[in-house]
Amino acid sequence: MSSRQDFSSETLPWLDRHIAEIDAYVDQTNTSQLNFDLREKLLHWLRFGYVIFEGAIEHSVIDAYTKNIDVILSGRSDSGVRLRIEGFGVSDARSLPDEAFSVKHLRIMDLHNLSMAGKMMSLHRVATDFLGHIFKDTVVAMQSLTFVHSTEQHSHQDFPYVVSGIPSHLAASWIALEDVHPDAGPLFYMPGSHMVNKFNWGNGLFLTPDSSRDELDFAKYLEQKCLEVGLKRETFCPKKGDILFWHAGLVHGGSQAVQPEMTRKSYVTHYSTKSAYPRDRRAPEAEPVYFEINNGLLYLDPLNPEEENRFTF
Repeated sequence: MSSRQDFSSETLPWLDRHIAEIDAYVDQTNTSQLNFDLREKLLHWLRFGYVIFEGAIEHSVIDAYTKNIDVILSGRSDSGVRLRIEGFGVSDARSLPDEAFSVKHLRIMDLHNLSMAGKMMSLHRVATDFLGHIFKDTVVAMQSLTFVHSTEQHSHQDFPYVVSGIPSHLAASWIALEDVHPDAGPLFYMPGSHMVNKFNWGNGLFLTPDSSRDELDFAKYLEQKCLEVGLKRETFCPKKGDILFWHAGLVHGGSQAVQPEMTRKSYVTHYSTKSAYPRDRRAPEAEPVYFEINNGLLYLDPLNPEEENRFTF
């Protein structure tokens, strides 16, 4: 029985009932094993669409992962891990010319499949604990993206691009692999923007080859909607090991780098649930092979199985 003093739930205005529901959920949950205030985090998520856990990721895991990045970006790797690089499209590491690795706007895709350190970050206990309470379902790490420099990406939301079987069953984490300087083009986000009206691409919620509107239309729409309701941009200049989780609808992007040579190494994971994402997007017809850590799941790479866990920890 909770001893918390509060208004009567029977007479609460309807908007405040969301808080009452969170209170009731927390009161009925065993939180003794959590190292964070569950009620505080859930309320922040409800209101702002994101939460931050400072210093959550062990530096030893980050350092191991950074070494894995260095191997892939050395230009001498024989790996089949895929990269998306501006001007080069999507290709595996071993097929790319040397000059591709000097492009600032590159992302390594699903390096967690090769890397035990990546798996440990994607399914870190803070991630599976917190998102498990958000979804009330088994957390599945769908994909990961690794960045060295700012994306300088326009304002966007994730769900039109990263599609789960249930669109609302989507969240993301952003882990700082190093201290991020304000001049390096830090991540930006609009607190509260997860509640703005969704964009119509001309054929619904998702960007497809049949969409009649483009990503610039999307960015302009989101910025206008945020302006209309007074939402302001904040930048994330974290310390190494900090982690930010965001809602599928949170508007965010990459700030322009004042000093383009500066790095802001980061690791992003997109999550869904076992109910909404029962099969891997890379082989949707095949029965997936699971990897489990901290009660969370990810799928082994069906396209590059020989390199699974190539980098041990």
